[in-house]
Amino acid sequence: MGAVDLESVNDVFTVLCGVWVLFFKFGFAFVEAGKTDPHHTANVFLKNTADTFISLVAFWLHGYAFAFGEHNSFIGGQFFLTLDGTNMTHFFFNYVRCAVATTVALGAVNERTEPIGYLISGYVFAGFVYPVACHWVWDQQGIFNSGNSSFPVQDFAGSGVLFLLGGSAAAMSLRIIGPRAGRWTPHFKQREHNLSLTVLGSFMQMVGFLGLVLGSYSSVAALREGQMAALCVVNVLLAGATAGLYSLVIMRMHRNYYDLDNMLRAAVAGMVAVSAGADTYIPGLAIMCGATTSLIFLGVHFFITRIQVDDPLQVIPVYLTSGAWGLLYAGLFSDQGVLGGRGQQGIRNNGVAMLVLFLWAVAIMHPLFCVFKFFRVLRVPRFMEKHGIDKYRHELRHPHGTRKWLN
Repeated sequence: MGAVDLESVNDVFTVLCGVWVLFFKFGFAFVEAGKTDPHHTANVFLKNTADTFISLVAFWLHGYAFAFGEHNSFIGGQFFLTLDGTNMTHFFFNYVRCAVATTVALGAVNERTEPIGYLISGYVFAGFVYPVACHWVWDQQGIFNSGNSSFPVQDFAGSGVLFLLGGSAAAMSLRIIGPRAGRWTPHFKQREHNLSLTVLGSFMQMVGFLGLVLGSYSSVAALREGQMAALCVVNVLLAGATAGLYSLVIMRMHRNYYDLDNMLRAAVAGMVAVSAGADTYIPGLAIMCGATTSLIFLGVHFFITRIQVDDPLQVIPVYLTSGAWGLLYAGLFSDQGVLGGRGQQGIRNNGVAMLVLFLWAVAIMHPLFCVFKFFRVLRVPRFMEKHGIDKYRHELRHPHGTRKWLN
């Protein structure tokens, strides 16, 4: 019997994890559809399907080159069009990471987004904003790389690079595009939503997180790496479970009913936060990460509602602030943090990286959204919001309205 090719085993495992990660992306689409008025459903699924394709094209053309090509500590310059001997396993897994970040970045402004503005923004984010940030943290030449940099940052599975970065771009879109028509008036009525889709999508996101942390291992077939991979999965599940349960109890005490939606969103937030150091935490630290994240999630959720930020998918509390807290938490409690013997270096480095990632997303996406708003390609007219984007921008009408059949 021949020797086992461990490299092939690692490659197949990583590819399967990448397929797994796509569950997160499509789970986000179901959550968005479940929280959207039925007259906008086709627009939601078009956006989420098309940005999967847009991000792949952008990442294939130049995004992967910017992220992992050799050039300098700011940006890569090799592997354009996956040439020059690109590792296709590495390309695929990092593409699905890019697709997840792109969905988070552009998924906050449902029920009011022009498809053309959304898709162009998706190309810019997937082809430039995300790859450059990815290069800084995860490429060997990057200024924040944990292995070779003089300024190492701990972000194992993307609390910062995926979720903080994507959430920051989403916050800019919310600021520029503004709330839904009449959202903060006494006459605004929350129209019918689909709780089943929201729950299904949340379950898919939780499953996707497992692929995200497992695929971040490059050599799972090595000796004792299977136990480390299992530790990652346990930590992610514990953080999500703790965050979800804390939210359930707090909302029961606060509002005298069980809030299923907030429990699911808090669970995802806990998984977002723990991803930065899931490979180094003992399970007790993962539980503490989930508990603290739940408190931050609820506090930010109440705060942005008070200041009238229309964020129906809760992208800011689930991804932006939870990703930021995940970086800071890793700076304190990971093996590269204060408790890991690195002194103040861990929290300092992760704190600086948190600010840099936030400002990088703001610096590129804010002016881009402003330009789109000026040329009126960012937001649909108000009458479309009222009657449904599906009716005016999509061939397939809402089933309760005019029907169009596929041949």
